[in-house]
Amino acid sequence: MADFETVILRFRDLVTAENETIEKHAAVIKKYGYVWWAWWKKGNEKTPVDEFASLRVKAESKPLKIFLVDSGQDLVYEAVCEDIKIKTEEKIPSPEKEKTPEYYCDQEYYAWFKFTKIGSGSEADLTGFSYVDCRSLFCDENVDYGRFDNKKIYSVRELIQQDRTVWFIRRARVSDRSNEIILLSSDFIQPAHFSARYCQPSGDTLLWLSDLHLADPVFEMERGKIRETLAQHIVKSIDGRKIAGLLISGDITSRAEKAGFQNAKRLLKDLNSEIPGLNSENILICPGNHDFAWEAKDLPRGAEPAFISDRLKNAAGFSDFYQSVYKTDPNRFFAGGRKLLLSSGHLLEIAALNSLMLQQYPNFEGHWYLSQEQLDFVAEEMGWNRTGCQNSIRIAMMHHHYLPVCYTEVIDVTRASSAVYDADRLMNWLVKYDVRLLLHGHKHRSFLARVSYPASSEQTVTLQDMRPVTVLGMGGTGAAAAENKFAAIRFEGREAVVEFYRIHSDGSAADTVCRTVRVLCG
Repeated sequence: MADFETVILRFRDLVTAENETIEKHAAVIKKYGYVWWAWWKKGNEKTPVDEFASLRVKAESKPLKIFLVDSGQDLVYEAVCEDIKIKTEEKIPSPEKEKTPEYYCDQEYYAWFKFTKIGSGSEADLTGFSYVDCRSLFCDENVDYGRFDNKKIYSVRELIQQDRTVWFIRRARVSDRSNEIILLSSDFIQPAHFSARYCQPSGDTLLWLSDLHLADPVFEMERGKIRETLAQHIVKSIDGRKIAGLLISGDITSRAEKAGFQNAKRLLKDLNSEIPGLNSENILICPGNHDFAWEAKDLPRGAEPAFISDRLKNAAGFSDFYQSVYKTDPNRFFAGGRKLLLSSGHLLEIAALNSLMLQQYPNFEGHWYLSQEQLDFVAEEMGWNRTGCQNSIRIAMMHHHYLPVCYTEVIDVTRASSAVYDADRLMNWLVKYDVRLLLHGHKHRSFLARVSYPASSEQTVTLQDMRPVTVLGMGGTGAAAAENKFAAIRFEGREAVVEFYRIHSDGSAADTVCRTVRVLCG
């Protein structure tokens, strides 16, 4: 077993507001004299039972100083630990629910640390320590952090770039190396709406969710309940697949309710704890009509509707959620893009479009619009107007549908039908930049179509001049009164293989693949 003195535990305020994790734990300490802190592990980690048991012996004989690092804000804290509860590779409930912060006191985790004090620390506190390699932490024998062994901690950023939740450390020695190790380029770790380079995740499959409606969730959101959480349904269904990225095509909440965005933060945290490598570089989100608030009064007759970028107060909840994921405020179009190099060798370029550019009013809903300005902006930021498609597969994602997905729509003269206003402009844009797959949500029903458009405006057009775009709609992942589904997308040659999973919130049936679609993307 490695020779270490203490540990650094990693956390991030995804579920709670910034700094609230520390504040809530400190409040329990103030009331009871101590608090239980849960250790969550990533999907590529195992519980280091022997090492934690060794720590427990140290803590029981003499209060042990443990460091906490908030990876979202680069902050360091110090905690005094007097006990640790573990069980071999099994989750366990909090030893004392009332002495655990309420927001997760009913959940089960792989280890619980008893803290009698939590206070502010600094990066300088860490640089006096060196790394101790702990091979028993990782499931994959190929995961190797041996280069850090016997090296002084250089900075908080050096810690955070490592895909792990705990570090074993000892006091630094004169003989220890003091160089900095950079695993990721500065482009990777800087907040960005669009990828400046290809991110290289370890997986080969995209996870696609849509229409979560988490303000009134159909699925459990908190662990420890009788039924499985949405995250548990998803993780069990993909059964160990290596996920390269996460796509969410809108309607995260309902009527812009804050509770839905809070549950979404919890969902991302749970997925992140089970799926290694998910981060802001391979998560892509576009807003849905339920993510922006409506104006309270009707749109006056003859008035021009405002653009959502002119009504930022209506997008406050989504903006806060966006900032929690990407550590930057949305751009004026609420658009984004990611470039991924999958472990299978496929190059993906994925653009997230905002189909909700027009502000909604009680008498003006169902009017979806993209705008030429947004499309030009996305093409510029993705670099599509400067380079051809080459070997990459280009995908676009938005919330609303390009084509009507309902067999028939309700006829109502006071409401527009729900296809985007500038649908033809969108299709011409997709063809111009060789985007072959368009993903969307909105109507809580699956949809599949293939549309062919001429690649040029020549007077004479042949079949060889037509360019196909496959349009794929998702059923609602968490929508009520709908078949709840999510999809896993992998790539074989120039084909995208999309597997739709039917998930049952009440456990009445097994979650299984209900449909497989193969899409030619090149």
